Formats: sequence, C-alpha cells, structure tokens
Amino acid sequence: MPELVPDVPEQALDPVRPPLALEDVPNPDELRLAYETATRSRTVEEHIVRLASRGDVKFAIWGPGEEVHGVATALALSKVVGPERFGIVPHYRSGAMISMWCALHGVGDFARTMLRQQFSKDSDTMSRGRQMVYHLDIRDLGVLPVQSPVGMQLSKAAGWAMGFKAKGIKGGLAMGIVGDGTTAEGDMHDAMNAASVWSLPVIIMVTDNGVAISTRPDDGRGIKDFAAYAKSFGVRFFSCDGRSFDDTYATTLAAARVAAHEERPVFLYVHSLPRFNGHSSAADMTFDLGQDDPIIRFGEQLVERGVIEAADALRRVPGTGRDFFAHHELGRIMGRQDEEIRALIEEVRGEADPPPESVTENIYPPFPRVSEPEPGAGTTNITYGAAIRSALDFIIRERGGLVTGQDVGRLGGVMQATAGLKARHPDKVIDAPLNEPLIVGTAMGFGLHDGLHALPEIQFGDYSLNAFHWLVHLGNLYWCTNGNSASALILRMPVDPFGGGAVYHSMSLDGYFTPIPGLVIVMPSTSWDIYGLLMTAGDYRGPVVFLEPKWMYRQTLGPAFPGEPTDAAGISALKKGIMRGDVPELPEDVRVPFGKGVIRRPGRDVTIISWGRAVWTSMKAAETLAEEGVSAEVIDLRTLVPPDLELIYESAARTGRVIVCAEDRAFAGFVRTIQGHVVERFPGMPTRALGQKNVPGIAQSLLLEHATVLTDEDITRASRELLATEVRGSSKGEGWAWVPPRFFVS
Repeated sequence: MPELVPDVPEQALDPVRPPLALEDVPNPDELRLAYETATRSRTVEEHIVRLASRGDVKFAIWGPGEEVHGVATALALSKVVGPERFGIVPHYRSGAMISMWCALHGVGDFARTMLRQQFSKDSDTMSRGRQMVYHLDIRDLGVLPVQSPVGMQLSKAAGWAMGFKAKGIKGGLAMGIVGDGTTAEGDMHDAMNAASVWSLPVIIMVTDNGVAISTRPDDGRGIKDFAAYAKSFGVRFFSCDGRSFDDTYATTLAAARVAAHEERPVFLYVHSLPRFNGHSSAADMTFDLGQDDPIIRFGEQLVERGVIEAADALRRVPGTGRDFFAHHELGRIMGRQDEEIRALIEEVRGEADPPPESVTENIYPPFPRVSEPEPGAGTTNITYGAAIRSALDFIIRERGGLVTGQDVGRLGGVMQATAGLKARHPDKVIDAPLNEPLIVGTAMGFGLHDGLHALPEIQFGDYSLNAFHWLVHLGNLYWCTNGNSASALILRMPVDPFGGGAVYHSMSLDGYFTPIPGLVIVMPSTSWDIYGLLMTAGDYRGPVVFLEPKWMYRQTLGPAFPGEPTDAAGISALKKGIMRGDVPELPEDVRVPFGKGVIRRPGRDVTIISWGRAVWTSMKAAETLAEEGVSAEVIDLRTLVPPDLELIYESAARTGRVIVCAEDRAFAGFVRTIQGHVVERFPGMPTRALGQKNVPGIAQSLLLEHATVLTDEDITRASRELLATEVRGSSKGEGWAWVPPRFFVS
C-alpha cells in the first residue's frame, strides 16, 4: 500500500521501529472495516456539528480528523491484547478508535451508544444523561471511565497497569490518551513518574493537532522535545504520523508489543493530526478545507489495493457553505452510512429522557450490610496505629490490597501506621514518589479492577489538597456512570493539630472534604472503631477517606477486642510487640457500619456531638460539667459522611441543647453543617458550633497552638451559656422557642 509521506518534525523520528512482518499486515476485511468505521465516525460527528450549528444540540465535542489514526490504533492494539488484558482511558476525540475497538470485539453499534449520551437519554448505558458526549465507560471491553479534566486519563491508566502487575497478569496493557495541550498539565509528569519508577505496562499517547482549543504550542506547551522528555524518564519513545494509516498501525503495533511483552512504559507521540472543526460547539464549527483529509487519502489507498472501488470512496468537491457535507461527495459506503445515521439520530432523539427523580440514584455503591459485634471487656491495649496495621494486613491478604505512599514501606510510615507490613507483603507495600496526585490518581485506576483494593496514604493531610481534583472525581464517579464504575479505595491521612506541627503539618480537613458528594468520610476515635471501619471499608467497592487524628496513633482508647490478653505478662508482651512494629492478630469478623454513631457518655441536660480527638476533649469537658451537676451526653459520630442524624435528633430531643465541636475551624466547617441539621429539625433550639479559631494556620509554638485549638474549657463554657438560656418546648412535638437574652443582637 502506498504510504503518505508527511513533513515529519525532527523530534518525531523513531529509527528503531521494525518493519512489518507479513503476518501482521492487515487483511482486506480488516482494512474495509477500518474504512467503514472511520467514515461512519465522521458521518455521525459531522451531523452533530450541523445540529449544533442550528442550535438543536446544546453542547458537543468531537474529533473529525482523527478517524484514520483511531481505527489504525485500535486494529494494532487488537493484535496484541484482548479486552480482558487491556484498559484504555481515551480522549474525547477518540470516538473512531473506540468504535473500531468495539467493532473488532463484536459490538458494532457504537454510534447508537454515543448518540444516546450526546442527547442525554434514559437509554444512555454509560451515564444515563449525566455526562456529556464521549465520556465513555464500556468496562466489558476495557474502556475505562472518562472524565472532563483531560490529564487525569494518564494516572488512571498507570494505576490500571499496576493492577495487572498486582494480579500477576502477563501481557496486560493500559493506555491513556491526551492531546498535546494537556502535556502542560502536572498530570503528565505524575503519570510519567509512576510509569518509570514502577515500570508499568502502559502507553502514554499524545495526539498532536497543533492547537489546544485556541492555544498554539508556542503559547501553551513547554515540552519542546517529546523524545528527550521520554528518554529522561527511561521510557521508550515511538512516534507516528497520525494522518497515515500505515505508519500509525505499524508504530502502534510495535509500541504495544514493547509495553505488553516487556512490561515497560512507552511514550507514543502522534503528530501532524488535522482538526477540521473547532474544539467543540462553543467554537468555530466551520469545516476547515485548508487541510488534507486522512480519510480521503486512506480511501485512495484502498482503491489502489482493490479493497474498495472508486465509487465507494469519499472525495472532496467544490461547494458552498460552512459544513462538511457541502464540500464532499460521500461515495457509496459513506452514503449508506449517512442515511443510517440520519435515521438513527431521529430514533435516538425520540427516546425517553431520564426521569427527574433518577438524579438521586446511584450516589454510593451499596454499603456492606454488617453488624457491630460486642467488644471485649475493659479498655483495649491495642494502639490506634496497631489497629490500622492489623486491618491493612487483612485487606492486603484477603481483598487484593496495595498500600502506596511516601515512606510507607521501609519506614513504616511517619506515624508507624504501616510498620511491619512491608516485611509481610514485600510487593504489596510500595514507597511512592513524593507526589500526592500521583499516589491518589494511580490508586484510583488500580481500584477500578475487580478483586483489588487501593490503599493509598498521604503522609500529612495538609498535602492531600494537591490531589483535591482526584477526591472530587472519586466522589462523583459512581454517580456519573450511573453505577457502572467505582474505585475500591481507602485513602488514609493524619490530620489535626498536635505537638507543634506548625503550618502544613497540622491541618484539619473536615470542612474541605465533607462537601464532596459520593465520598464516605470517617474519623474514628478509638482503636476498635478504626479497625472496624477499615474492615468495613475493605468490604466496600467505593472510595472511603479516613481522617486519622495524629494524637490518636499511640493511644489505647475504647473497648478491648475479643481475645486480647488480660494477664500482666500477656499485656506487657503485646505492648512491647506493638512498639517494635509488630502487626497484632485481631478478630477478622469485627465490623463497624458506615453512618452509625455511638453514645460515649449518656446525659440529660446537653448533647455534645463530636468526632476524632474532639470526642476525648468532649469527654473531659463532660467530667467537669458532672462535677457541677450537669449531665452531658457525648455522641461520637465516627462517620462524618453520611452522618447518623437519627442518633443526633433522638439525643437533641431529650436534652434540648446541642453543642457540635471538632478540631477543625467552626467558620464554614462541618460543625456548622451538623448544627444546621439540628436547627432545621428543632427550630429555636439553642446550639453552639465550636472548633479552632479562624486564623490562617497552627503555630509551631505550643502556647500558640493551645491558644488556637479546641479545648475542654471551650466546651464547658459553651455548655454553661446554653444551660443559662431559657427554652420552651419538648420532644412531644410542641416545638422549641429560644428566649434570647436582652442584649442579643440578630
């Protein structure tokens, strides 16, 4: 087949690609399928362009110009892997590629699937009207869920490749695709680090059409030489001309074999791609006639080969108007497809829209149905940190867990929460690069695998904000895919002020993370609860964030575990072993349900609601109040999201006064959310929300730290003020009326 010879950028030259073996040459049926898929993709997208230009489509994104590259890539990949050993996070311009991949594996109606998403129909199997077009999710074929922030494809793909290694799957292959503009994102550097350090079987593909929406490379791309960039990471570099079927197919085939068979990363640079229409329906939609069309050239090649006839092929003709159809004679193949697509569009537009009430469906994967067993007698001798080790050990052994994070292996974590695990599981406890988005992003991709559970740790919670966009995506993924996809992931991090940690080692994160829908967020205050909630999270197929107060790690608080030693010698041996970094053996049937709080201390005069370390600050305050004749009830939420509102309401109805307190700031904090629920349920009930002072950070000086954080004196003072407030009302439905003091100003 004659090959298109382009003007090739110097950096794109790849002198090591071997010649195509005879058995790898595409046969006529494959070539015809490739042409038909490319023209069908162009047909459907240009009809969407036409509808968008008329205002009949509210928004669309597309990829005319990348069809030949897409079908050639999919065909090459199919020669190396099947869906069971493959995972791709495509770009929004990858429609033809995924259409070809589907067709090669017996799913030939990709256009219908795509159009249902385009028109936000109830029949949209990928998102049920929740996502814009080309936010694909076809898990049976290895097409992983796509999100709008375009750089996130890469770490997600790297994490999927990690999953192949964890499962012992040989010859697996992952691929993440971005445009050239996205190479300016930190996500590119994150994924390249992960792929390089962990030697992952992943292809990082960059498709270069010379423009990012409207930004040209001179203004938006700092990487001047992709070959040198890949080499600096020790990553094998390949490049191809995206206009040429031959070059794309042969290069992708070689690149995929290196990545899959040698289990190493590959950087595949696809240059010289045209972009015929603007970035989206928000840009100029005029079809650009100033660029050569790869589909036309591909059709001419197939005619020369005798695969199709001249009358079958698309060709450009003189015409007037802005759109594609005015300037092209479609040929018999595309002409038939044009009729089919017109009918299909009308059929899909007539399908039902999603019902409004469906918007609240599939926010969370199903919670594990667990019952909390009776604890042992007395107080535990298992530290908070040791309970974490024991639960992680179980999840690694029984749930396919993989611990990643800074210093989690050799050091055992700066809080020693992973001590001893590296020795037990050398390949399942991995020290990660100093890069929080890398840690969380790859963990998300890893957790998409069935049978695996990602266990990332952020060294200090303050630095988790670098990965905030991953937390948002983790929270919305299950809902966005209408329950098709979720990442089984437990993200742990130490939080809250303690011991002079100063700014960036003392942050409380309740107020940052609790507003993210779709996440389960917990802050346990005892060894029993951290263990039981971790074990429940290990049974759950969605994301859970564990906020672990730094003060807690060496504490032995809460009830004992069944089977703990009770004799002095046994207790001494247990404590010494934990100090050495041993992993205690704890009962494997202990579970604490999500969304269930507990009353730590019963009372009748005031309800104090708290979580984490603030529980023990509240308990100390309750003791002081008891000496004054005040009976304070202390509730430990344990799970922040979803909170146990019924437990709160029941207690508030009995006591008539509520204080909500936490280590985080009260200003715009989660304490205000809980307070708001109480006030809405019981209008007029006197309440207070307490936390650290609203200053920019925690000082290193212990005196200043103490002056900033929540104290038991704050709680006792607020309790006295509430008790001095006259209230009318009861729990019998009469309502509450606050009688304000005379100096009250609203």
